Amino acid sequence: MIRPFLLAIATSALAGCSIIPDPAPADIIYRLSLSGESVPASPNATVIRVDRPSATSVFNTRSIVVSPDGRRLSTAAQAQWPEGTPSMLQEALIDALSRNPDLIGVLPQSGTRTDTRVHLTIKNFEAQFDRGETAAPLAVVRYTATLANAADRRLLDTFVTRHEVRADASRVSAIVMAIEKANDAAMKDIVDWIARADQAGMIEGQGALATASG
Repeated sequence: MIRPFLLAIATSALAGCSIIPDPAPADIIYRLSLSGESVPASPNATVIRVDRPSATSVFNTRSIVVSPDGRRLSTAAQAQWPEGTPSMLQEALIDALSRNPDLIGVLPQSGTRTDTRVHLTIKNFEAQFDRGETAAPLAVVRYTATLANAADRRLLDTFVTRHEVRADASRVSAIVMAIEKANDAAMKDIVDWIARADQAGMIEGQGALATASG
């Protein structure tokens, strides 16, 4: 009778523990917002095709990127954007264009005929811990923008914008807010640059919104 008794003790001991590890905490998702509200487009608003931005592999993810020294790049633990950074900034630029009644931004797959395309290259989109890893970091965004003919990609103009905003603390939520403010200012720069190019006659074709047939 000894062996069944020992087996019962062993079975009871195993019932109180698990070899399956506890699930890792879920990532916190942070949204990127823009200031201001969309306004109705004017009848002759110029339509701009907004291409998906280019980025190196570190910025081509949903990760919130941080840098301990301005040179090395890492990612914030258990924190992500809702989508990949290029797609998120593509939508952000379309939203920023909607703040100007004379401009309309559309996606390439929208089926809308456009004479001009705008393309961004993401150079910086991170928080740099330039004062040490415990101090509030500096959010840095830098984009190179190009305007080109939508049909033959002939270059029309280029523009570079860079903005820095000091976070209030080293918390991820404070970092996201600082990146948001820096991106907001950069997007405004790009929209103003496109508006100037449009007013100067650099953007080709008429501005009427037209949907491609077929």
